[in-house]
Amino acid sequence: MNHTSSLNPLPVNISSFDKMSDYNMIYVDKTHMIHPLVSLPGQFFLSRPRRFGKSLLVSLLKHLFLGNRKYFEHTWIVQSNQWNFTPYPVLVFDFNEISHDHPDQFKQMISNAMDRMAKAYELKLYQTELKEKLIELIDELHIKYNSHVIILVDEYDKPIIDHLGGDDKRLQIAKENRRILKNFFGTFKGESVASLVPFLFITGVSKFSQVSIFSELNNLTDLTMDKRFNTLLGYTSDEIRRYFHPWIEKWAMDQGVTEANIYQNLKDHYDGFRFSKAPDKVYNPISILNALNIQDYKNYWFETATPTFLINLLDQQNFSIPRIETITLQEKHFSSYDLENLNPTALMFQTGYITIKDIQEYQHFTNYSFDFPNIEVKQSFLELLIIKYGRLSKNAYASNHLTIYDDFIHKRFELAIQTIQDVFQRIPQFDHQTNEWFHQFFYMMIRSACPFTRTFNISDKIVIMIESEQTIILTAFSCIHSGDELITFLNHEQNIKNLVQSDKEIFIISMYFDIQKRVIEDWTYEHINPKTVEIPEEQKSSVKIIKLFLASSSDLANERNGLGLWINRKNKILLKNNLFIDLVVWEDLLHSFQGQRIQDYFNTEMLACDIVVALFYSKIGAFTKEEFELAYENLKAGKKPRYLFVGFKTTPPETINNEYIEILQLREKIQQNEQLYLSFDSMDQLILKLNDQLEKVIEVI
Repeated sequence: MNHTSSLNPLPVNISSFDKMSDYNMIYVDKTHMIHPLVSLPGQFFLSRPRRFGKSLLVSLLKHLFLGNRKYFEHTWIVQSNQWNFTPYPVLVFDFNEISHDHPDQFKQMISNAMDRMAKAYELKLYQTELKEKLIELIDELHIKYNSHVIILVDEYDKPIIDHLGGDDKRLQIAKENRRILKNFFGTFKGESVASLVPFLFITGVSKFSQVSIFSELNNLTDLTMDKRFNTLLGYTSDEIRRYFHPWIEKWAMDQGVTEANIYQNLKDHYDGFRFSKAPDKVYNPISILNALNIQDYKNYWFETATPTFLINLLDQQNFSIPRIETITLQEKHFSSYDLENLNPTALMFQTGYITIKDIQEYQHFTNYSFDFPNIEVKQSFLELLIIKYGRLSKNAYASNHLTIYDDFIHKRFELAIQTIQDVFQRIPQFDHQTNEWFHQFFYMMIRSACPFTRTFNISDKIVIMIESEQTIILTAFSCIHSGDELITFLNHEQNIKNLVQSDKEIFIISMYFDIQKRVIEDWTYEHINPKTVEIPEEQKSSVKIIKLFLASSSDLANERNGLGLWINRKNKILLKNNLFIDLVVWEDLLHSFQGQRIQDYFNTEMLACDIVVALFYSKIGAFTKEEFELAYENLKAGKKPRYLFVGFKTTPPETINNEYIEILQLREKIQQNEQLYLSFDSMDQLILKLNDQLEKVIEVI
């Protein structure tokens, strides 16, 4: 059976509302938000990042005002009977399609666009100047149809933004195009035109100051940060689940992963865009659609265009990237800039590279603070900045630093430090490479490589927390303080002290970078054990204790420790249901203990447990093998342990030796007795599979 055939198609790279309807593509219905917008006359402006659904919204508005009811049959606006679909003549100025390489060409292309629209309505225009020609077109449409005229403008600022970040010649083109646009929009100031155009809707990426372009539009309503329209573009988490669940289900079936895992990964990679005081966040639509279509988490939105002008602007202004997390803006700053006064923070927000993290409301104003919205934007944007700020070629950089995260969370600290060192050594020497510069570069490197981070300090040191499900890594980097000094500082920092209450494994890693030698001269780390979860005194008489015996060979010491930390965290949750896992750990201790008495003692302990977990990798280990066989015989006899879980970690071919034959024999024995075993590649995968089994077992014990 072809599962895809039963799914509504995904509108990947489709911005035509009629085409989506004709091909029965998935449309996330926003007409309940659009209705109050179109029900009353007005002049409206909406700014959103590129490829965020603005063109689809304009296409929808066009067909709504043209009266094309057939495209809306399954939407709220028809089902609620809130729109009469009276047809109006509609003019759409799509500046994505209007050439603007030179000002004279730009004017001519706008004129040509009006001629095409007139021809579509079987009209002929005689005026040559843009302003007069637009007035003529509106008048002729009004006379012919005895109707108001609707005007929609898509991506008004593209003729300006496309010329930013270049040389003086291109900047001059941007200014000339701005002048043309100001004159064009001035058409709508006059009462004679305004009375014939009850609805004017303009979209763009950024809103330049009212004076520079929209000075003639005294009644322009800016919807950009209006909380009523916070989720008008983009998808909310609820909409993802409502409209795209069949595609999530297909992905889970095709790839053998859980739906919960897919939802979480989509959220981490593509959610997080917030455009107003309202707390709701939205996903980037182009990335969601491509991810569902391809079944992979790539940086789809970022690959559609490179923000060269923004990267160049930040570099030219020597903008401190760590300040993104501390800088605040008031709402008035988002539309008070112009070509001669570009505000990099406001521009980063409007172009979607940072988003609202928090708001602080005061009596007369509101402060907005910012951060990167998600993994896709953070990783891609910071990589471009690393290349630009470090004067690196793409080949020299090649994103090799992305291994830092895996090395840190798997406790391969030397490899992580070496990768950081390698990136620093690729940077050519040039002026302005101060302490602050290297701190900033480290910040960009770590935050782009590590999905979940938090910055604590950006003064004479950079302190960044890296987090996974099981581990917290605190990295401290300085060109001033030694490794030991940084460790001392971190141990006295209150924010760091608070982390000790976490049930995750915590490591502090400090690095001193010598600017003259351009090397990490000194680094050290400290391990902080998480607080052990214990049964509260008031629960001791009622809690049900499940004893779990964990055995593994010595080459799985990290996995054994990781499972111990995971069970410690799990006990926090289980105690709420009056349950507790008492973990008994037995290592391959032949190198430390001798004698049958030790073996007998641990065998007795194991046979008193409800569950036995045995893990194997490249070798079995003498004690572990004996424990497994004894536990298995008791299980078959109906004695304790009641459950036996065996896990085999995938062994790379180059590490296979003669001892591995015993592993294969053990697997075969388990299969012959029709028992299941778990295969895993990583700690996360082991925990995921074991947790699934434990949840089922706990219900019946």
